[in-house]
Amino acid sequence: MASQLTREEVAKHSTAEDAWLIIDDVYDVTKFAKLHPGGKQTLLDFAGQDVSEDFWGLHRAEVLDKYARLKKGRIADAGPARPSALTELCSMSGVPFAESSMDSPYFKESHIALRKAMREFWCKETYEDAIECEAKASTPSLEVRKKVGQAGIIAMAQGPGPHLKLAPNGLMGGVVQPDEFDFFHELVVQEERSRCFCPGWEDGLDAACTIGVPVIIKYGSDWMKDLLPAIFRGDETCCLAISEAYAGSDVASLRTRAVMDAKGENYIVSGTKKWITGGCYADWFVTAVRTGKAGGGGISMMLIPRSEEIETTVIKTKYSSAAGTAFVTYENAVVPKKNVFGAEGKGFQIIMSNFNHERWMIAVVCIYRARLCTEEVFKWAMQRKVFGAKLVEQPVIREKLAQSFAGLESITAMLHDVTHTMNRKGPQSAEVGGRIALLKYATTRMCHQVSDNAVQIFGGRGVTLTGMGRIVETFHRVYKVPSVYGGSEEIMADLAVRQAIKHYPQHARL
Repeated sequence: MASQLTREEVAKHSTAEDAWLIIDDVYDVTKFAKLHPGGKQTLLDFAGQDVSEDFWGLHRAEVLDKYARLKKGRIADAGPARPSALTELCSMSGVPFAESSMDSPYFKESHIALRKAMREFWCKETYEDAIECEAKASTPSLEVRKKVGQAGIIAMAQGPGPHLKLAPNGLMGGVVQPDEFDFFHELVVQEERSRCFCPGWEDGLDAACTIGVPVIIKYGSDWMKDLLPAIFRGDETCCLAISEAYAGSDVASLRTRAVMDAKGENYIVSGTKKWITGGCYADWFVTAVRTGKAGGGGISMMLIPRSEEIETTVIKTKYSSAAGTAFVTYENAVVPKKNVFGAEGKGFQIIMSNFNHERWMIAVVCIYRARLCTEEVFKWAMQRKVFGAKLVEQPVIREKLAQSFAGLESITAMLHDVTHTMNRKGPQSAEVGGRIALLKYATTRMCHQVSDNAVQIFGGRGVTLTGMGRIVETFHRVYKVPSVYGGSEEIMADLAVRQAIKHYPQHARL
């Protein structure tokens, strides 16, 4: 392949029998023209010419990577060669505001090293599976799940603690040690596992474990904790089953009932759960049941294995059914007494204690997806031309970008401050619950603005499932989901204020 070509040389290849095009590099499209999705004449009309500007207004970078075999050389004045789309995905972005700043006292070398290792792993080991499963709404492959487990990611996604020593091969091969792992390390893990931007696939792969397994870690008996190695390897999965058609945010109203049998040996569980992430794939269900009177005092938590008495049916939601979101039916499922977490009637406290970490994790992922979406929008505004000028030259576009930048940076600062408090005082400290609720509320409100701005800037591509607008369309379609699960926006706002009232000093006066 010639290393450099002149525009004059390319111009000589301007017929249907010999057609070259310039898209920074030079491509021979003579044979490809008849296969072009937009029709061969679309290409042949521009044979011998530079179509770079038109191409970048229509296609993502990975399109060119598919046709590297057609490359003849590079135009001498085209500047440095573009890295492949996969290489860029694996690298730290140079686009302003595309990365959460690591230049802060919160992040040490181990955090930076973990991010680099995680980014390379997700992009090289899982990206293709993620894109395919998200598009087809198919089950994440067991092979990939086990890769994720072997890398220690499923264990790390549960947060800091002794359980990290159960990771099969260390944490990303020893990039970070279990004893030094903190919530900022987990923040990095949660952010990078979202980088493929396939929310359904991500949740179906391991997100169910991140909200179900912490209950086993914190409240499980020894035999329950013996299940952790298999879960961390990716051999088995576990989900959290609390929400019902009868009880969403009002957890104390749940109706799924567990009644002790005549021998006093087993509970018989009957009822339904709804919107259970990963339920279709789960081997174990961390389930909230009613064992006593009405209200929170009558609720218990049980670890229930999949059996013939448990049926899971997929619920189609706004994002891909690859998430395995399930309607779960318990029909006289037999559950031994030893499967109760703690003691009967203590379930409500367990549920509430588990929420803080879940809500923090939701905020981390939402902020990161909003950041990826904003990077897409910024790139588009810099390369798309309308009315003879780049989009970014329009003041109204710069205003929308500024709103997104400001929202991201302010909420990220809030996230880092809350995470620092979690490191110092733990996720269950008295002061952190209200702040996490406020963080989640502020995050989902920020996502609303970012999503709205993104679609307006992307136009028709922002509502198109594939191609240029894939990430923007996906974000716009799914950003509302986290504003409901883990506690709705209204509940979060109210909780934050109620916590502030609770800690208001009695002597304070104007």
